Amino acid sequence: MCEANVYLTARDSQIETLFLEAVDQIIPEGLEIWRLISIFGEQKILAGHIKSMNLVNHRIIFESSGA
Repeated sequence: MCEANVYLTARDSQIETLFLEAVDQIIPEGLEIWRLISIFGEQKILAGHIKSMNLVNHRIIFESSGA
């Protein structure tokens, strides 16, 4: 399987919160706006930027663009 879990952190925080599991599509919707779609068809919109990706461990970390 090639899907990954997406986690969200606040700016300058080390705390990671699971945002969406089993994501297989990440589609840019605008400047730092992303549509995430899971293998189950669930969709969420995220505002932020990619902080790190570890595809071997199926993890993508986004940092929120909020304060």
